[in-house]
Amino acid sequence: MPIPALRECDDAVPATDHFPPADAERAVPPPFRLTTKVVETEHVTRWPTHAHVEHELIWSDRGVVNMIIDHQLWTVTPGVGLWIPRGILHEGQANPHVAFRATLFAPELWTRIWSEPCIVTLSEAVRVLLLHLARNPMPTDQRLRAQQVCIDLLTPAPASHFEVPIPRDPRIRVLVDGVVSDPADDRSLDQWAHVLNVSRRTVTRIFAAELAMSFAQWRTLIRMNSALGMLGNGMSVNSVGRRVGYRTSSSFIAAFRKTVGHTPGSWPVADI
Repeated sequence: MPIPALRECDDAVPATDHFPPADAERAVPPPFRLTTKVVETEHVTRWPTHAHVEHELIWSDRGVVNMIIDHQLWTVTPGVGLWIPRGILHEGQANPHVAFRATLFAPELWTRIWSEPCIVTLSEAVRVLLLHLARNPMPTDQRLRAQQVCIDLLTPAPASHFEVPIPRDPRIRVLVDGVVSDPADDRSLDQWAHVLNVSRRTVTRIFAAELAMSFAQWRTLIRMNSALGMLGNGMSVNSVGRRVGYRTSSSFIAAFRKTVGHTPGSWPVADI
């Protein structure tokens, strides 16, 4: 089955905006360009569906953050960030011990036309400087110059990430959350149907109707999406294969090649 379409930063106009109320609290105080929130998760952390009045960049110094936008899964790993334009509805989840960051940008001072969600590259210099700005006081003019340096260094990532469609039917939400949280979960379709208290046929029909694929095909995409992030962080092929549910390296390599188009050993490692 072909890999889903890649998405880079572009100038396309979003189909729908979902802006919060006009009086919603702003995170970036004038005259500044950005601010960064630093979060260290101690347990499984979920963010319900919401939108911001400012642009947001989701990034991680340690661990993986999964975000869902318009029923598409985006996986954020160290070395890259997920750009979410203001007004775009999104929800997210992170496992324990993830060093998660959210940088918000004043939209009136943002000059690039990144009007759709996309993956951007965050070099070590940008990550260090954003955290330095979040943790240390400095004169206003110096802070403004440093913030502009961070913005100038943000670049669209190479087309090395892909989106995975997420079923909308609430009857299988427990299944979706379970597989996204733990791609190695190897429960069969019959076992999941029992957990959901629905028939196997019902689950099969939902995946066919919404995604035009089987549960097994969808779970493989989830596994490969997670594997891409781990490989990009420098984890070995053997370790990644086990983390995403494959008992042998050969079976993981075969599945990866079939889905992504080449071997996991050739996947580029992020600059972290």
